[in-house]
Amino acid sequence: MILDLIENASCYADIHTGVTKALKEMAKYTPDNYPGGRIDIDGDNLFLLLNSYETHSPEGALCEAHQKYIDVMYMVEGEEIIFVKPTNQLCAVTKAFNPEIDALLAQTDADATPVRLSSGSFIVLFPQDAHSPACCDNIPQTVKKIIGKVKI
Repeated sequence: MILDLIENASCYADIHTGVTKALKEMAKYTPDNYPGGRIDIDGDNLFLLLNSYETHSPEGALCEAHQKYIDVMYMVEGEEIIFVKPTNQLCAVTKAFNPEIDALLAQTDADATPVRLSSGSFIVLFPQDAHSPACCDNIPQTVKKIIGKVKI
């Protein structure tokens, strides 16, 4: 997992070319030029999902983990909590990995680490990083968040 500000994205240029491209594209968006929807950069190898949604209580939230894609999330506006835990340490898997949707689902364990994703920050989540995004700290709020899907 990597957590940082978008202004520091160039520090991670050697991590993965797809992650570098995703962060470069994400940095172009602000709350004022946010079209929403899917933007293909390299077909299914690299694309962005520009979402706007209301955060929710962490109670009952599920963790997800992927094997085909790295998730790169950039908070354009708003704030949310993402609970993160090593995939191989999840206690209660509710759905085994399904390659059709590239996801394993599990209950969010009480010992998952809360990570605050605020405006201007990004997080990179690898297959070993199970995560439960879109949670609120206290009061739900509407956010604008880009999810980059980078094929491994």
